[in-house]
Amino acid sequence: MEKSRHFFHVIDCTFFRIINRNEQQTAYHQIMGWLTHLGGARFTISFTIISFLIFYSSFKYVVIISAVSLTLSHLIVALIKKIVPRFRPYITLNNSYVTAKPLKDSSFPSGHTTAIFSLLTPYMLYDYQLTLFLLPIAIIVSISRITIGLHYPSDVIAGAIVGTSTVLFINTIFQSIF
Repeated sequence: MEKSRHFFHVIDCTFFRIINRNEQQTAYHQIMGWLTHLGGARFTISFTIISFLIFYSSFKYVVIISAVSLTLSHLIVALIKKIVPRFRPYITLNNSYVTAKPLKDSSFPSGHTTAIFSLLTPYMLYDYQLTLFLLPIAIIVSISRITIGLHYPSDVIAGAIVGTSTVLFINTIFQSIF
């Protein structure tokens, strides 16, 4: 078991280094530092409220699933972060780039990744053509979390799973009720 854990940690660190690149800020880090905010509370909540106000009635179902999933997934992430204390990679890996004012709470799972997947997945389920536009956005936000030094790849994978699973769960419940 310990060998497996070590093997996965080495893989996690290797992919972190490939994506994070180096300790010096570059244009790549600056762009990803801006894009990462698409998974933040300010953007995800604003997007949800604006979507609810502007979309027609038949599309509101999707917006409501998105809003409920965003809320529930946030609670799930907060609980997991309390249960699974994991140092952020910039703390444990030397020569990593990290954004200014880095977070210090547990890195597992990525809350921004969870948020962007719980926000966008209902739209992708509603219209599969939107997936061509929305999935790359969700993936870029996820990669940005590694680029700015705040998460390991396994943190963002777990965040994507939590966000998507929450949407599928909420969608199933809503379909059985409505």
